[in-house]
Amino acid sequence: MSEIKDAQQHPKVEISVKNFGPIAEADIDLRPLTVFVGPSNTGKTYFATLVYALHSIFVDEFSHTPEPIKKNIPHKLSSHHDAVVLAFKRCFDVASVSDLERFGGSDSDSLEVSLNFSDIDREGWHFRLRSGDGKVTLNEKREGISTRHRNPERNSEKCHYLPAARSGLLQSYPIVAGSLMDLTLRSDNGPSEIPTLSAVTVDFMRHLAFHEGNGKPVPEIQGIADALESGVLAGKIIVTTSQGGYPKYNYCPNGSDQEVSLTRTAALVSELAPLVLFLRSLVNPGDTLIIEEPEAHLHPGAQADMAVILARLVRAGVRVIITTHSDWLLEEIGNLTLEGLLIGQTNGPPSWLLPEEVGAWHFQKDKPVKEIAFHPRRGFSPKDYQDVAEGLYNRSVNLQQKFEKQEGKNERESA
Repeated sequence: MSEIKDAQQHPKVEISVKNFGPIAEADIDLRPLTVFVGPSNTGKTYFATLVYALHSIFVDEFSHTPEPIKKNIPHKLSSHHDAVVLAFKRCFDVASVSDLERFGGSDSDSLEVSLNFSDIDREGWHFRLRSGDGKVTLNEKREGISTRHRNPERNSEKCHYLPAARSGLLQSYPIVAGSLMDLTLRSDNGPSEIPTLSAVTVDFMRHLAFHEGNGKPVPEIQGIADALESGVLAGKIIVTTSQGGYPKYNYCPNGSDQEVSLTRTAALVSELAPLVLFLRSLVNPGDTLIIEEPEAHLHPGAQADMAVILARLVRAGVRVIITTHSDWLLEEIGNLTLEGLLIGQTNGPPSWLLPEEVGAWHFQKDKPVKEIAFHPRRGFSPKDYQDVAEGLYNRSVNLQQKFEKQEGKNERESA
């Protein structure tokens, strides 16, 4: 296991929420690989977006804010409290933080968000935001040699978010490219005549429109992008420049020299192309990569391959957070975790995991979020997945019995 990256290289991050959007209560610590599973509309995307918002507040320090708005921030924001409120409003595209209070809750259900952070440099802070009675209160406790968002080395660690609608956004980004994107972000300058988008969407589209990158591809992560192309995509993503000066993205199948527009490719290609582009030019070791539903439009075999890609990113030192509905993806993550417990490792690129590196969290409607513990035989298996499988099996057996009974009756009648 000499090739293992120390899981402790990532800062320890614990995030707790109460009455937050669809989430009644959650207390989650981020691991090198963090997985959010559960039914739709239970808060998985809300929590993933919260991670992105907190990262923008304490690490990026408004690095994604358009320059025309950034210039006005010192005049508009009188305190760090105002900066936090603005970041929440932009990331969730809401007019007020109180709009994030729990759906369907009583008037007395106030929203609470707290963050505990510590790292190997003994830096740390405790942050708590509370929204109630139309007011937002913010408490911070800082300790250590400095706060993280003032440390230049820490500022180099970025957070990247690939939203669930990335396939459609990839094909439509030229429509809202350039300066128009800046206008779609919420500001505190009063109502806008242009419909607004969340910072998650705007940042994602800006990366596509300008193909922003660090200019220094990391060989190990570049190798993962190549493996994703050759294995899952069975082709290369080609970047050229359009007449308008914006990047144009095509697909070239393996064994062919003909490039095809992503609008004419299978959904799998346009869905995974953004991930390839991010790995090529944006993602570095130490970064956080959030991917909503990495299994979207993928065959079950490709979903298992995607689990290997995620594990390789963890081995390369990237913190990965995903939301998923895929039993196939979870099963392969369980296999890779079991592989990590074996004494001998396989040859080839390291893609195994360790139980302490993986956190799987089960989101349920009107219930606290619970951790799914790893089991050597069951892996990471949510109970509701088992209930669905059992229900389908019982229904199949019942229908087969009825069918056989009907066929026997028909045979007797015909005789």
